[in-house]
Amino acid sequence: MAYQPQDPYNRQAAIRQLLSNPQYEAQYPLQQSSRPTSDTYGLYHANACQANSTIAPSGGALQHRQPIPQLQTQQRAYAVAIPAPSDSTHQLAVYASNGYTGSQTMPPPPPYHTPLDYQLLLLSLAEEYFAAAHGYGSMADIVRRETETHSYYKMMATGLGCLEVVLKHFKMQPEREAIVRLRYATILFEETENTIEADEALGKGIVLCDRHRFFDLKYNMQHLLARILFSKTPRAAFKFLDGILKDAEAYQHIAWVYAFRFLKVSMHLELSSHQDLIAALNLLKSIISISSDYGDKVILAVATTLEALTCLKISSNAEYIEEAQRALAGVRSLQLDPATGELHQLTVLISFVDLCCQLQQFEPHQAVSKMQIMQNALKTVDSSRLWTDDGSFAIPIPATRMPSCKSQSGVVRRRNNDSIVLMFNWMPKEDIYNVGYLLGGASMANRNTVDGQKSEHMLEEGIKRLEWTQREHSKVPKSIALASSQQTWREHMTCYMRLYLAFTLCARTSWSAAKEQQAKIEASVGSMVNTPEPLLLLTVYLEAVIYQGIGNLAEALSLYQSSILSLPAPPEQRSRSQISLDISILSTLNTILIIRSPSHSQNHLVPSLVSNLELLCLQNRNHQICSAYHLVAATTSSDTILLTKQYLQSALQASKQTDNKHLMCMVLNFMSWKFFRGVVGEQAERSARASQNLAQQCMNVLWMSVSAGLLGDTLEVAGRNEEAERAKQSGLKTSANLPQALQEAMNGRFDGHDVPMQEEGENYEVTMKVKG
Repeated sequence: MAYQPQDPYNRQAAIRQLLSNPQYEAQYPLQQSSRPTSDTYGLYHANACQANSTIAPSGGALQHRQPIPQLQTQQRAYAVAIPAPSDSTHQLAVYASNGYTGSQTMPPPPPYHTPLDYQLLLLSLAEEYFAAAHGYGSMADIVRRETETHSYYKMMATGLGCLEVVLKHFKMQPEREAIVRLRYATILFEETENTIEADEALGKGIVLCDRHRFFDLKYNMQHLLARILFSKTPRAAFKFLDGILKDAEAYQHIAWVYAFRFLKVSMHLELSSHQDLIAALNLLKSIISISSDYGDKVILAVATTLEALTCLKISSNAEYIEEAQRALAGVRSLQLDPATGELHQLTVLISFVDLCCQLQQFEPHQAVSKMQIMQNALKTVDSSRLWTDDGSFAIPIPATRMPSCKSQSGVVRRRNNDSIVLMFNWMPKEDIYNVGYLLGGASMANRNTVDGQKSEHMLEEGIKRLEWTQREHSKVPKSIALASSQQTWREHMTCYMRLYLAFTLCARTSWSAAKEQQAKIEASVGSMVNTPEPLLLLTVYLEAVIYQGIGNLAEALSLYQSSILSLPAPPEQRSRSQISLDISILSTLNTILIIRSPSHSQNHLVPSLVSNLELLCLQNRNHQICSAYHLVAATTSSDTILLTKQYLQSALQASKQTDNKHLMCMVLNFMSWKFFRGVVGEQAERSARASQNLAQQCMNVLWMSVSAGLLGDTLEVAGRNEEAERAKQSGLKTSANLPQALQEAMNGRFDGHDVPMQEEGENYEVTMKVKG
């Protein structure tokens, strides 16, 4: 290390000591330099001392030696470095007290570097690694590509390592340490299965926040810790939240009381058992009570809407549907408030719940009007400034009942204008539209053939949008967990849309198109890790319906009587969900229609099956199931004509109430065959023509053929042979479009005997008499 003496009288001794070192002689040989012109340089800064014909430059490093002429007296010399404009090197000009003595070349002094903030560097690197990993996670099919998955988790692990180093080896300010611990635990919970490490980080963070009274950070950590507990043991999470709520209520931190109660509601709704749904309903009522007392109208509106949604999800009887509608009526009165009216997410959710209420009550005309209201609400999605791409939205809360809140992220956060908001997560914009297409297609399903197949068009458009959403949103950076969750949800939605579309196609006997949709559904369900129970049940039921529709009754009966679709014993019926029980009822009705023929080996089961269905169907809220039961009971009844007429009257009344034209068509066809066969009169002809008109409106090839044959028989009995022949030929021409198995059954029995015909789309088999 070079030495530069501070005392000018000792410099000569120091220089002689340095020059006597042989290493210095080898490193700094003597050299000559030409004398520069004075106008080529600009003043820099240097300092030198003349001693024994040497110069000691300032900075402490002797880089050059050059002889200087001996002067008469010992004088001090000063070196001034003047850089040339055209050269990057710097010249060292030496001035003595009596004038210019020489110059030499030297590099500029090294720049001053501030020390690196390794703590900040590591934190920045962690976020960079997380962002880069999320670029991989945005790919929709990343889970199927091992290379990208390995790179993703490697980057996430590196980012977590950076945070861990900061927490273990750096002393931070308490607030920054709390923020880093919260971030570290959040990534561990969302991206890994290391919940123990996340618990430890949050435990230390909560103690730190308690010591320094960081209430907002503490509550955010407790919110995350509750979610971690719920992922392992839900009941422990509920007990933990109860303790937190007591503290928040004691401190009157009302915003966090709302946050933790809404969190408990979401947990109960996720479990979805009847007990949990009732608990969620009670929690929402408590939120409604608190928000009403404090005048938080937006919170009141959100809680009331979720109350209606929870009632709809319970839906064990009509009482909850009515309660849901009362809750919606209360929300509409709150929408007059400006803050509530600007929340377009709430408006859309209300329209969804309102339409679902009408669908659950099976009021098709009301459902169509509610669907139009829903479509108008969806028009506000794109124009809304408050609707973010990820679907999150903020609920304003008065800051007067809040602890000091500095955080601009988390569950409860402060906005730039110092307002406090409670954050909610919902669906992205595109998924909102997809839900609208599904509900719209379901609303128009009963009138699909009458209204120009609008239901099919809506469902097909919804499927296209879902596929587009999957493709386009796969390019948006996000975590693997979030990308996988959204992908799974969209796959489920696509399957449900395809199911509705397939059943709509079955209703108008378009079996090949229905079979195509069924194949796509099975392929999607087969690739799912966890298939929802309703989706699995409907997939198997659709397969059975298609088998029955194309005439493969053996395969259809095998599926209907399988353990997944068959009617459970009475003790087990209470534990089954409503949709599972309804599908079992429909499967049993179809089973009766297949085995009702006296020649069938299982015909002896018909009376017991009808008896088992009676109570379940008559108490069912679905009037269409009631109508189907009465129709099947009429076809299998061997009692008096009066009882058969009562069954048919009940079936016709229920089908009119639900505007189900397929059921009405079947009831009228059976009445024509049962009561007007061989009868001459105007009433018999009107009944036959009404049946034919309904069959044509339904675009159902089977029933068009059946009704044409019945009309031909009626006209033939009346002596109008020419019209009868035209009607029969029309029926035969229509039947040519039926599946091959049904055509063979019909063509082989043109001898005046009864021909069994199955209508699988609407759960009914009719007996038709065809004469050649």
